Amino acid sequence: MRELKHLEVTESNLPDPSYNGALLPNLLTHLGINALSSTKVIRGRIPKLKKLVIQIELARNTVEPLCCFGHLASLHRLESLKCIIVNPNSRLQVFVPIPPILIFPLSLTKLTLNGLGFPWETMSTIVVLSYLEVLKLQCYAFRGALWKANDEHGFHKLKFLLIEDTDIEAWDASDVNLPSLERLIIRHCYKLKKIPEKFGDIGPLEMIRLDDCNPSLVASTKDCTEKRPSSSKKLEVCVKSSVDDRKLKSHE
Repeated sequence: MRELKHLEVTESNLPDPSYNGALLPNLLTHLGINALSSTKVIRGRIPKLKKLVIQIELARNTVEPLCCFGHLASLHRLESLKCIIVNPNSRLQVFVPIPPILIFPLSLTKLTLNGLGFPWETMSTIVVLSYLEVLKLQCYAFRGALWKANDEHGFHKLKFLLIEDTDIEAWDASDVNLPSLERLIIRHCYKLKKIPEKFGDIGPLEMIRLDDCNPSLVASTKDCTEKRPSSSKKLEVCVKSSVDDRKLKSHE
């Protein structure tokens, strides 16, 4: 077991490594464990872990499943982290309470959050990740009408951003917040009507994809590309509508 490099389990409780002496010094990938087991894994001191997928099942009136967030910062070599709430309830005003300690490993280059329902203000715990290149926010990972970026802190190395299924209505940001962004995907964000105007000034940006979004957002994005400096990369805007797809199929 000490030579194990990749481990994938499904909704299983693992034994506590600190109790049985099991130490996995060469483990690089750990996929599919639940929140309780992830806490055990972290306490078990797995120094080389690079990829971790945590599945969290929420229970009423308890924050115990979220305690794993208090231990993540100790994974100093972790590069990819995915946290999924397997039973989110979008009808609730607050999905989950913010954990007492929410500190992500500074070594992260890829982060996927799904179903957490955190307020956008919590983004301050992510923007400090100076090596982050890929950020995926899915299924109400964050919720609230306004995402207001802080000009003093930006995702300086972020190249890929996905925002999917959220109730965001306004996005207050500029090119200084995402200076290295290359690909932006916004999917199923029906209330968002305008893309930040300064995004046209992001030099490396080469693709914006809008899937099932508000027509006003589509118009705003196209207007943004028209004002783009000639010295910047060519910016492609891809628009997809499932409504149009259904109409097309009905005429086939």
